[in-house]
Amino acid sequence: MNKEKVAIVTRLQLDAVDKKTAIKQIVEYLKVENFVTDKAKFIKEVFERENILPTYIGHEIGLPHSQSDSVSKPVVAIGRLMHPIVWNDENKVKLIFLIAVPKKHKDNIHLKIIAKLSRMLMHEDFRQILLVEGDEKVREIMLKEGSLIE
Repeated sequence: MNKEKVAIVTRLQLDAVDKKTAIKQIVEYLKVENFVTDKAKFIKEVFERENILPTYIGHEIGLPHSQSDSVSKPVVAIGRLMHPIVWNDENKVKLIFLIAVPKKHKDNIHLKIIAKLSRMLMHEDFRQILLVEGDEKVREIMLKEGSLIE
């Protein structure tokens, strides 16, 4: 199995009014941090994936993801919204985990990340930490939980 590290970045004060704005804000940060090379292309790919099957997973969490040539290395961007937003029709979201993986990865790394995150997010105490703690604590907790591609 590929043991490449998956970076964790946080944007815990997203002031977005809808899903499109929230994802754009997160991707802008990924561009600034050099995880994304072509912001417009990556946003388009995330929404193409989102249109196939919305990524609301329950517990007020959205899990958008995409494999893209515009991504330089695997990253999970955690966004916490200042105010819940409508994700798909009636479901509201407070937390977003945007998974960005280079298309060159052939081992379905994004599926491994989704599986690991899903297991972690099943725990109420873990979700509560994500909702109240600051950037450093959230990153520390995510890294403490181990590799996202085990």
